[in-house]
Amino acid sequence: MKVLRWKPDEWKSHPAFLKPLEQFRVPSGMQHNEYAQLQQFIARIIPVTEEEWTFHRNMLSRRKLFKGEFLTKSGDITRGVSFVNRGSLRAYWLTDGCDTTKNFFFENEYACDYESFLTQKPSRLTIKAMEDCELLELNYNNVQQLYERYPVWQKYGRLIAEALFTHVSKRSHDLLLKSPEELYLDLMQSRPHIIERVPLLHIASYLGIQPESLSRIRKRVMEVKRIA
Repeated sequence: MKVLRWKPDEWKSHPAFLKPLEQFRVPSGMQHNEYAQLQQFIARIIPVTEEEWTFHRNMLSRRKLFKGEFLTKSGDITRGVSFVNRGSLRAYWLTDGCDTTKNFFFENEYACDYESFLTQKPSRLTIKAMEDCELLELNYNNVQQLYERYPVWQKYGRLIAEALFTHVSKRSHDLLLKSPEELYLDLMQSRPHIIERVPLLHIASYLGIQPESLSRIRKRVMEVKRIA
């Protein structure tokens, strides 16, 4: 039986863990079918046999969202986790009629309110498509079946959870310890696709500042680049 394998401990140096939950860019020429992108993503993290992969693949459902449609709304229970094949989404919560951006999801990332998914309790987040999206979804019950049937999927789930925890912890510390300009420069370096594809209003919300402040920061950054 064929196994997708990496060299021992090679996955530890992969961007999936050096920069948790950031997108992997899979060349379009490598995408032989709608599941290839996810299969390649998994192979970068953990080796799986064809039998283990096929069992996982057969549990997936395809879903399309148009720009402006919701993946989940505040108050809903998150019933599944969605791998983004194409498109982008924004997660936010509403307070007194104003929304605050928590995160963005792009190709080769899982879009989900993990707290609601794991506890099966109502979500406090709303997740909305910023662009037309193609998703591969795995519902909660199927995840449990994967864990019970093949231990490798338990390890995969743990590795994803560890990467998520690292990302959330770092972001919390950065918001407390770094200036808005430092946060923006970090974003330019670590997640440039956000700068390229997300409206400035949402980027400002994600950084915890007003759009006017972000405009001033961008102007200063552009001026420094021009002088340099």
